[in-house]
Amino acid sequence: MKISKFIYAAVVGGVLASCQSVDTPMFSDKDAFVAFDSKSTSIAENAGSEVKIPVSLVASKGLDVSVGFEIDTTAYAGKNAAKEGVNYRLKNTSNTLSFTADGEMVAYILIEPIDNDYNGDVCFDIKLSAPEGCNLGANYTTTVTISDDDHPLAAAGILGKYNASGANPFEGGMQNWTCEVVKDADYVDRVWFTQIVPAANGATYKSVMGTVSADFRSITINAGQDLGTAGEYTLSLDFNGASSATAQVSNGTISINTYVFAAIVEQTGYAASGAQTVTMKKVEE
Repeated sequence: MKISKFIYAAVVGGVLASCQSVDTPMFSDKDAFVAFDSKSTSIAENAGSEVKIPVSLVASKGLDVSVGFEIDTTAYAGKNAAKEGVNYRLKNTSNTLSFTADGEMVAYILIEPIDNDYNGDVCFDIKLSAPEGCNLGANYTTTVTISDDDHPLAAAGILGKYNASGANPFEGGMQNWTCEVVKDADYVDRVWFTQIVPAANGATYKSVMGTVSADFRSITINAGQDLGTAGEYTLSLDFNGASSATAQVSNGTISINTYVFAAIVEQTGYAASGAQTVTMKKVEE
């Protein structure tokens, strides 16, 4: 018996639709939850206006629910705890966020950073609590960092992205790569070089630390720091046997006038990559 292809398609479509309705669970209101979109938030001290930190209601539809929030600095006490009225202002008029059945499924905690003199990056946690009509999601806490824009190493022109270059000590010719110099989270006179040596196939690099002189003209970098891995090998920072190297800083250029190797720890005398000297020229703050 010949069956019309249109009838066949309709029957198959109905069966598939029926299967989907059985296999696909419906999201129940009792499973609705609220959570931060991210576990961490960064705010520039000089943002100039309030910053919205979103809290989302995850549900199949809008609901009449609410959740409270509190600011906690316990984890940063005595170190870099942010202070309300000194580092930021909380602009919400209430410590409760409300959602409505016919409203938006996102609410905001409003933080206005205060641009003041240098005191380093400061932090606080925001914790959701006491949900009504819903649950708390996994991201019920977010860490807020207010980034200080007055860091002395930024003012000295040291921090930023650099184009690095250096002669290949093994095969000759020039090598070029990118390195960023970033501030230390705790010490104002320390920086981290994200990649101090040229790239090698299969290598994964770690940042290495340097100490900046009081006049901002030089950076001392100790040898022996963990540089990462190349395949099965561990890499270590090596200045051709010297215990340290001094990088000279001048007009947006950082110069290391000695051999710089990514030495293979497991094989004495071998390196995954390196340069005879390293010159870094700033390209971005």
